[in-house]
Amino acid sequence: MYQICFLLLIFGTKDSLSQDEEGPYRGKFIGKLNSYHHQVSGDVYAVDEWTLLLVNFNYDGTGDDTFFWAGDSGRPGPQGFIVQNEHGKTNILERYYNAEVMLTLPEGKRISRIKWLSIYDIGSQNAFADVYIPDEFEAPQQGVLGPWPGRALCPASLCSSWMLVHYLFRSSVMMGQVKKFTSGPE
Repeated sequence: MYQICFLLLIFGTKDSLSQDEEGPYRGKFIGKLNSYHHQVSGDVYAVDEWTLLLVNFNYDGTGDDTFFWAGDSGRPGPQGFIVQNEHGKTNILERYYNAEVMLTLPEGKRISRIKWLSIYDIGSQNAFADVYIPDEFEAPQQGVLGPWPGRALCPASLCSSWMLVHYLFRSSVMMGQVKKFTSGPE
C-alpha cells in the first residue's frame, strides 16, 4: 500500500514543480477574459479538448438573457452556441464571485474548433466579456500509462487484480479498474 502512495507522490510532484507557483495546475492557460460590461473577469484554461475552466470568475449577474456562449466565427455574435453552466444547465447566468467554473462543450464541439468563449447576452446581442482561442491551440491530452499488475503495487494479501493508470494534465494521476481486494476487512 505504501508503494502506491509513494508512486502517486512521485507522479504528483514531478511535474507540479514546473507548474505555476501561484497554485495547482488547472490545464493549459488560454487567456484572461476581456471585460466590456457587468464587471466580468477571470482566467480561462483548457482542461482537455472538451472542457474549459474559468478561475476567479466574476460576473454581476444583472444581464437579462446572458449565457456562456462560444463559436467559430470571427468574433462573438448571434451565430454562436450556448455552453452549459457548471451544473450542466443552460439557465441564464446568475452572479458569480471569484468562482471556479468548469464548462463542458456540447457534443461534437472541441476547443480546437472554436475561436472564442464569451459571456454573451442573446437579447441585446452584446458580449460582456470574451477570450479568443489562439490559432493552432492544442488542449492538454489525457493519456494512459498502461496496466500495472496489482500485486507489484500492493502486498499480495490485499490485491489480486490489475490497475489501469491514467494521467491528466501531466501532473494528476487517476487509477481505475481495480476489480477487487481478496482479503482484509470489508
